Amino acid sequence: MSAIGFRRWLENNYAPNTVSTKLFEIRQLQAAYGNLDQLYEEDRLGSVIRTLQYTAQDKAAGKPNPSRLDLKSDLLRDLSNYRTTINYFVNYREGKGRRTSENTAVITSDQIKLLREARQRPRYDALNPEELAAHVSIHGTLSALANVAVQELGSDDYEVRLTSGFHPQSGVRGAVPKDLWFGIYAKKNAKLFVGSPQLFMIVSERGIELGFSPSTHPSGFSNAEIKAAARAAAPKIFELLPNPDSPLSSQISSQLVAAGCWHYRAKTRLPPNQNDFSDLHEWLAFLKSEKGKAEAGGAISRYVTEDGVDAVNLVGEVTDMVQMFRPLMETVRAGGAPKMNERNFQAESTTREFADRLESLILEFDAARDGPFGVVKPLWGAASNLREWLSACPPIQSRPYLSVGWSAGKGVWARVPWISILNKNITTSTQEGVYCVFLISQDLRTVYLTLAQGVTQIIDQNGPTDGARILQERAADFRSKTGDLGAHGFTLENDLDLKCDGRLATNYERGTVAYMKIDVDNVPDDASITATLEALLWTYDKISEKEALEEVFEPDESEGPEEHEPYTLADAMNGLFMSQAEFERILTICRRKKNVILQGAPGVGKTFVAKRLAYALLEARDLRRVETVQFHQSYGYEDFVQGYRPNGSGGFELRNGIFYEFCNRARKDLERPYVFLIDEINRGNLSKIFGELMLLIESDKRSAEWAASLSYAEKGQAPFFVPPNVHIIGMMNTADRSLSLVDYALRRRFGFLTLDPQFDSQPFAYALSEAGVDQSIISHIVHRMRDLNEAISQDTRNLGRGFRIGHSFFVPTAEVNDPRGWSNLIVETEIRPLLEEYWLDDSDKVEQACELLRLSTS
Repeated sequence: MSAIGFRRWLENNYAPNTVSTKLFEIRQLQAAYGNLDQLYEEDRLGSVIRTLQYTAQDKAAGKPNPSRLDLKSDLLRDLSNYRTTINYFVNYREGKGRRTSENTAVITSDQIKLLREARQRPRYDALNPEELAAHVSIHGTLSALANVAVQELGSDDYEVRLTSGFHPQSGVRGAVPKDLWFGIYAKKNAKLFVGSPQLFMIVSERGIELGFSPSTHPSGFSNAEIKAAARAAAPKIFELLPNPDSPLSSQISSQLVAAGCWHYRAKTRLPPNQNDFSDLHEWLAFLKSEKGKAEAGGAISRYVTEDGVDAVNLVGEVTDMVQMFRPLMETVRAGGAPKMNERNFQAESTTREFADRLESLILEFDAARDGPFGVVKPLWGAASNLREWLSACPPIQSRPYLSVGWSAGKGVWARVPWISILNKNITTSTQEGVYCVFLISQDLRTVYLTLAQGVTQIIDQNGPTDGARILQERAADFRSKTGDLGAHGFTLENDLDLKCDGRLATNYERGTVAYMKIDVDNVPDDASITATLEALLWTYDKISEKEALEEVFEPDESEGPEEHEPYTLADAMNGLFMSQAEFERILTICRRKKNVILQGAPGVGKTFVAKRLAYALLEARDLRRVETVQFHQSYGYEDFVQGYRPNGSGGFELRNGIFYEFCNRARKDLERPYVFLIDEINRGNLSKIFGELMLLIESDKRSAEWAASLSYAEKGQAPFFVPPNVHIIGMMNTADRSLSLVDYALRRRFGFLTLDPQFDSQPFAYALSEAGVDQSIISHIVHRMRDLNEAISQDTRNLGRGFRIGHSFFVPTAEVNDPRGWSNLIVETEIRPLLEEYWLDDSDKVEQACELLRLSTS
């Protein structure tokens, strides 16, 4: 199957977040059922759709998953989503699209005006030809739009009702209808629940109202018996709706807020664009109250008034309506029982859980950074708790392509720690691409929730001056694509203040697209953070779709694999300080051994060289074939390979780890190499993380012959092996005293390559010169750092060669206006802290070394 063609069809028909979700789901279907194109040719995927059928009654009875998909959360919701995805794929194969209906699914402002004038006529047969034509056309359009909605729901469980008693040629028993409408409801709810809840669209002299109504207000019926039945059904329907502030309602609420323009009403057909309630939670609380049950009505709707009708895309509006309210439509079925596992938020108030976890992380970081860098268990625990909350937060949990990460530094404590949210379809590293990130200011007083860019790759590829300019230009370009993010409290600028003059922090600021400032002493509650994240991630989805690379499962012969920018040896050497002969030697070992570790002291460029090696192995700058992860003491087998993780509903589900998924991708593309990068590889418990993979990663055991059952493998699951086209490059800091030695079992399976400081290399001097550093200062840095590293090497009792200081500390990322001040600042803020850790009991030696490095400012 060609993902390119299907993706293009999705992009032409649906919003960016729908595109990402449906691409993810089609991959899962392809993996579970095989070639979808072939199955379409056999029976238009009927055999697949039959395995995806699952009703509310099945859920109530606890029936198991009938499909081949690995689903462990909400089967009713998930299988419905996958049915919709299959319907999309069938439409794609048949050349159908919602865009093809848009020219015919039109209601005009002139027609609205004609409806208003027709209301003055005594009877339907008194309408003039234009008024009659308007009624006929609107009725036909409503019928077509209702069919679009049913198709979008992806199930034959729904029924359409059009304007009661209306006939295009005779009106409503001879009378002029007050409005025209459609309503869509579950067939099972037709009798007991009087056809509620409904997705609806009403066209009247006011314009077009559309949305979700849990119960049609009794005043909407003329028949007394139906009025009574509707009033009696309403309390039962409302009991089946999710509780206020439950996980489901929080998820829907955040999406409503992000979309904007939705209004919470006591019933339908009220004056346009007003609110009877402040938000979804208040609306749900009212419905479940005694007064709400007595009122027996309600709606969440939006209006397109007469002056906006001509510009609106009605097919798009209907599709978005279905996507928004599908969970509520699937929740309520006549005869169903209220969900007992819905959290009653009032009884279990945790509205400031995010704030509490963030505060804990900041307090632990503040305490930890006073000591030497290392894994501080309270800090790592606090970070894990915050990541867990974010991962389970509805806006993130509903987007399976997102991952949450964090950093407190590498080798030394970060001046600006962060928590990131990455779309794995476009980037797996904060060094490149676009992502969302919480940046914590150096004084720990402010947190900025930002839409940001990875700065390292751009600076590395373009140099400090051009890189800084490109970051700012790209940020300005991205701002033009952020829609109404500013209306949700974000500042569309890069004037944030991280209270840090470090080069990395400065580039963080330059690369910022938009931000929201959060005072650490006044962090918003969970509902506000959830709504804010939904608004930000909706924008991120839009930008990600423009940035994402095409992904092909089985390349279509007509289209072929996607072309990527070639990456030559000359590209790898550009900006690299080691010799070409040394780089080629390392590259040869990588190809032969398949597993290597780049080891060296802080600042020798391990990460920089590793990324160059990866692209050189691929011979292309193909981000999809490179994955990056950082080990730490809390990292485990469950993160790396496979294990049970919280599912956000109070339970656990089996999830594949990042390396498992990476190997699956590589296994489908055996003709091309893939590279997995592991930063700080010796920081984790390697036996615990790798498990049985310690055997499977060996270069001569990369085949199905050596496949082994994994620790958490379920019954019937195929044994796992590491494919032969996967290369592993680890990075190891030899100067971190908090790390244990790498055990022999791992050393035997990896080639170890030492990277040395490159102060004496010509490219190092050239890089400083290009940034505006005087030759005399370059010479001072080179000679004094060479002398310092020699002293460190000779201190074999406490230190040794593995503790030498790397050149990266002195590689500028921007133009240097004050070379002496710049050099002295690095000595005081980056070199001195390292030496103080090295010579903990000899402050005189530290001071002497710093004095030799310092430059006179006179």
